[in-house]
Amino acid sequence: MTKPVEFAVGGRTLRLTNLDKQLYPSGFTKSEVIDYYARIAPVLLPHLAGRCITFRRFPDGSTKDGFFEKRCP
Repeated sequence: MTKPVEFAVGGRTLRLTNLDKQLYPSGFTKSEVIDYYARIAPVLLPHLAGRCITFRRFPDGSTKDGFFEKRCP
């Protein structure tokens, strides 16, 4: 298991954990997904501003049951 990492973004410091955790059956890790979204954020975020979002979480991996986050950050 990887050690937690602190990452500064948008004036906030995030504590990222379990970066080696596999999130998708194809093998993508949490670290790879975070990297992808960080790279596309400048293009993606303007299109999401002011829109409702649905956040479905799978804390035990994509092959286990998930739930809908009711209070998205």
